[in-house]
Amino acid sequence: MMLFSTDKKDVLAADVTDDIFSGTLNEFALTDLLTMFSKEKRTGLLVIGDASEVWLDAGLIYLVKTSQSPPLTSALFSADAASLDELEEMFTSTEDAGTVTQQLVNSKPEVRSIIQRVLTEYNMSGLFELLVPSSNAFRFEPNRQHKLGSLFAVPSEELTAKAQKRLSVWKEIAAAVPSTEAIFSLTTTLPDGKLERIISSDEWQYLSRIDGRRTVASIVHETGQSAFRVCSTLYRLKLEGIISEKA
Repeated sequence: MMLFSTDKKDVLAADVTDDIFSGTLNEFALTDLLTMFSKEKRTGLLVIGDASEVWLDAGLIYLVKTSQSPPLTSALFSADAASLDELEEMFTSTEDAGTVTQQLVNSKPEVRSIIQRVLTEYNMSGLFELLVPSSNAFRFEPNRQHKLGSLFAVPSEELTAKAQKRLSVWKEIAAAVPSTEAIFSLTTTLPDGKLERIISSDEWQYLSRIDGRRTVASIVHETGQSAFRVCSTLYRLKLEGIISEKA
């Protein structure tokens, strides 16, 4: 086993095909690591901190999980791809029936695009969290494969660009929704003298839970949506004057 934790230039140029290597995100920016894996078409598992994982196949990212990520089975269940029991069986089975994504697409081809969209959001939410600067330790374990499979793997540059854009938006949101412990309530009148305002189903799942008692964290937990999605919607509703933060 080779352990790298000194000169960044040497590490990024090193041949680490068959060896585990490690360091900290103080020494190696996550984006630099992902770029290296992409260029060298690495397959394996990047472990960050105690619980975060980035799974790659030939340099492409197909799964990003953090301690805040919902269970993968729940995400796939939301795509109406299979029941929770069926998904659990696919992930835990020792039989060689193929990867989970391939099994799902083979059994229900009509949900392919939905699964792809769900996994893209799942992975982007995870990578968004990991792009926040930290000094977490990491290690890369080559040739590891996840049962999910890489059917919907995407270039790391593409996913990183989207996550970084989300991160820049998040900085604006943070000014209006400073903490997931914030509590909001509905305003008593519509802003600007409006008599009506059409509420989308997406907005309603959050508005219906805003009661002056629930925190943003509670709404995230109850809806199963990412913190970014919940907070970005609340941010927009606050700008419109439909909700206000409770003092």
